[in-house]
Amino acid sequence: MKSRPQKPLLFEKLDYAYLLQFNRPAVHNAVNDVMMQALEAVLDKLEAAKDGLPVIISHVGNKTFCAGGDLKYFSSLDTPEKCRIMSLRMQSILDRLENCGHFVILAAKGQILGGGCEILTACHYAIVADNSQLSFRQAPNGIITGWGGGRRLIRKIGRANALRLTLSGERLSAEAAQRIGLAEEVIPIDEVLERAKTLCIAIADNDPNAVRGFLELEKGYRSFSDERLITLETDTFVRLWEGNTFQTILNRFREGNK
Repeated sequence: MKSRPQKPLLFEKLDYAYLLQFNRPAVHNAVNDVMMQALEAVLDKLEAAKDGLPVIISHVGNKTFCAGGDLKYFSSLDTPEKCRIMSLRMQSILDRLENCGHFVILAAKGQILGGGCEILTACHYAIVADNSQLSFRQAPNGIITGWGGGRRLIRKIGRANALRLTLSGERLSAEAAQRIGLAEEVIPIDEVLERAKTLCIAIADNDPNAVRGFLELEKGYRSFSDERLITLETDTFVRLWEGNTFQTILNRFREGNK
């Protein structure tokens, strides 16, 4: 009897979060066509969910979060059009991840290389192990970022540092990545996933409409004018003021002061 092929992506809903794990450790969790299909299926589920639960993106194994594109798959893209289709597809996947309506937390151990760093830039918060090394390896390989990570990196850490990292291809320690804002937390390797879960529990305790409101505000900050952003924040505040959670708090206050 043939064994079932290994799932490239593990996905489960916990009480307080969605947990997504890359599951191709033998090839450093590299992304191929099958992985893209799995990511798109997961995103369909996340976009349909309105519960406000955060998402943890992690991986099987401690050696590599993701080394980017699978070279075996890349070698099959033998025309410019095939390359363009793949690039736009992964850009769409990471755009959807960033804007899926959930707070996305990276929980990574070991190496984060090339396209793996591009995935990091689409996450809202990055927790990395103290053994991690991060590197944009595109320029040494004769290409640039193809999954939208270049533009996100400039927005995340500023023009000067983004150019330094991408042009040099240098490897950063976890601590160096944290100093320039590429990673938010650096902790011991055996605590990475638990720290992400603890953060998710704190978020899941809050009103899901308020959580989604803050995420919409952050999304608007990336693309709206100041005037439109003011309107968005004010309108969301007023709408949630009338919501059950805040009105219950006000009613308790009123009852206690009669």
